[in-house]
Amino acid sequence: MTGENPWQVRVTRLRYQVLSGAPYAHVSPVEWQVAPDSIRMIARERGYVEIPPMFQGCLSFRHAPDRFPPVPAFDHPETGPSKDRERWLRNRIDGKAAVWISVRHAKLSTRHITEIATGEGMTVVADLSDPTDRLLLVSRDPRPPRRPVPVQAGLKRFRYSFLLWLLPLVNFFLCFTGGFIVSASNGYDPETPLVTILIVMAFGLAIPLSFIVTVFPRTTKAGWLAKEFNGSNSVQFPLSTFGISEALAVQVAAHHGYFLIGHTGSRMHGRYLKFAKQV
Repeated sequence: MTGENPWQVRVTRLRYQVLSGAPYAHVSPVEWQVAPDSIRMIARERGYVEIPPMFQGCLSFRHAPDRFPPVPAFDHPETGPSKDRERWLRNRIDGKAAVWISVRHAKLSTRHITEIATGEGMTVVADLSDPTDRLLLVSRDPRPPRRPVPVQAGLKRFRYSFLLWLLPLVNFFLCFTGGFIVSASNGYDPETPLVTILIVMAFGLAIPLSFIVTVFPRTTKAGWLAKEFNGSNSVQFPLSTFGISEALAVQVAAHHGYFLIGHTGSRMHGRYLKFAKQV
């Protein structure tokens, strides 16, 4: 694992959790340990204009996208009706209480998705975006989420990032158990071909299985990413697992009452993000 960069963590939190579209934001350079000029630059990038400080020792900002347009958020171009994509969306939300939708994966504009969701009795309760994608949470309950997320019980605490190590372990167990059974039935003959095949499978499938989550569509992975924030006091996962940018991951975390506290890296899975639950 590689080391952390605390300054980068603080800047990421400022950009996506503090200067996140709220009407006003107040940032203390001393508390955040970020230079005032850097804070002002981030604020401009996020569509904020500086105003006289409202608190001693703070920089105050007002959201003014008309004066400082933020970096354009992703949206799919408005196109003609696409019956296949509309049918896919309706099937996706049919019978569900709440669903995360990737606009990039849906291949429908935000306006179009909102109209279809409204027609199905659902409301967009979260709209998270960056230049790479836009994630919409459509729900039948328009009330804001409970923050921080209460501790989930039973299977609801399962996180899909567990599959990174769970599937290889299950594969090892099944292959070696199968090899033992086959070997025992053949009088422990070391030249039994099936035993060799099972041993090769145990090691050969370990790495592919640890990346199994990455093969699923972006909408599915967006929903799984949201389930990472299951009420635990801290959460850590490799960003590459869900194929979603760090900016969107931080915004999804904030929606569930979590904030970024650091990141490390590994040679196999790249950057790991670490979050803590707000109390």
